[in-house]
This record gives sequence, structure tokens and C-alpha cells, in this order.
Amino acid sequence: MNNGKIEDVLSENLGEGYRIVQENGQLSASIEWVDWVQQSEDENDIRVEVHFSDDSDLVFDKGVKLRQIWHEDS
Repeated sequence: MNNGKIEDVLSENLGEGYRIVQENGQLSASIEWVDWVQQSEDENDIRVEVHFSDDSDLVFDKGVKLRQIWHEDS
């Protein structure tokens, strides 16, 4: 993995085609799509649903700090 290509992002800025770099260095499958789901009328009450190429999903609160890397650089 090319550590110089890892980007720090907030959960709402995760990108399609990227992989999430976990704390232990493991990589997720490639991100297929990201969906923002508003939980209430409060504009800050948003969940970020991430769907991966292996049909798995993860859900994050808005504003969670994560690291991602482009799938071809991993």
C-alpha cells in the first residue's frame, strides 16, 4: 500500500472507488456508493451509509474522521 496516497476525510466526504483504511491497517472493499440519510428535521442529524463492492455496508455519523485510499493505490 502506498501510504503517501492515504487521505484523511470526514465520513460525509468518502468517495466512490476508494477503500477505507482501518486503524489496524486493514482495507475495506472498494466503496460502490455513499448515501446520506437525514434522521430528523435537524440538518446535522445525518447518517452516512457506505456500500462496498463485496455487498457489505457500514454506517457512520456525519463528521467521523476516517482515512481512505484510491483502490488502485492500495
